[in-house]
Amino acid sequence: MSKVKLENRKIELQVNLKGGFYIDLRLKGNPLNPLNWRNNGNDGLSFEGHFLCCDRWGPPSDAEAANGFTHHGEASSETWKLLPETEPKDGLTHCSMHCTLPMGGLQLTRDIKLSPEQPVFFVTEKIKNLNKQGRMYNIVQHVSIAPPFLDRSTLFDTNAEKGFEDKEDGSLNQEEPVFYWPNAVKGDQTVNLRQFNNVWPRVSSFSFSENDEYAWVTACNPGKNLMLGYVWKTADYPWINFWRSMEDDVPMAFGMEFGTTGLHEPMPIVAKKGKIFGRNIYDFLDSQEVVRKSFTAFLAKIPEDYQGVSEIEIGASAMIIKEKNNISRDINYRLMNF
Repeated sequence: MSKVKLENRKIELQVNLKGGFYIDLRLKGNPLNPLNWRNNGNDGLSFEGHFLCCDRWGPPSDAEAANGFTHHGEASSETWKLLPETEPKDGLTHCSMHCTLPMGGLQLTRDIKLSPEQPVFFVTEKIKNLNKQGRMYNIVQHVSIAPPFLDRSTLFDTNAEKGFEDKEDGSLNQEEPVFYWPNAVKGDQTVNLRQFNNVWPRVSSFSFSENDEYAWVTACNPGKNLMLGYVWKTADYPWINFWRSMEDDVPMAFGMEFGTTGLHEPMPIVAKKGKIFGRNIYDFLDSQEVVRKSFTAFLAKIPEDYQGVSEIEIGASAMIIKEKNNISRDINYRLMNF
């Protein structure tokens, strides 16, 4: 089997084992899938929906490319295998899968759990360094949305704070000028990143406050009555990156990419830079070391006059999604592992 389907009473989730892509996420009874983005590049690389960038985010160096390394690492080009305890049939609410990056020397193990009663799923990934030496690496959750969920009315919100444009030119001072969410500034131009109405900036990166234990991002399309959201611990993923693609003034793709880095450059440049805004832009794994990183994802039905998300409160066992509105229309979900 090449795909695995998980479902509960509220949602359906489908994962393509060829690449480990989350390719379909929808509310029961609603055909709209916000993770329907697909890309088949001329370079032979294929990406779909929400995919994993590992052991890097962005391009390889020239020397690495000559040895076969590709954009965003190997995780999205490997076939993930279901672990034996996972039954290969529809109706699952839990599954585990793994893959090995042959050149990177990393082993990835992913555990996916659906909430029994809510449109929520929880993912934990273990990253193990199989190499005999320690190594730097990056891991980024590349959540990619496309039309019809993506349009000019889609609202993007996050608790990120400080950011910059990824100029992707190899320079070491790309964090100048500094952005403050949701505004991107270029000369006299200010672009509000809550909506996708401008081609620029193609890629921007933001860090979270070290005082925030949790980070979050949401995409809301009120006209289509749907919200997609993600919550995670900032210690796991201290950066979020926004990639935007327009064709003929029409939004075609939007990436909400949370991870361990905010610099879209080859590893030699990332290593030389080291930190931005005092935050690391790469992680390090010692030989045979294992780390765990997790996130929670959810869908929610929203009204046509929904104003977007002002904050997400995380309690001991629940999260409250608060609207940018004086009207009390909070969305309450139980948390599974936080």
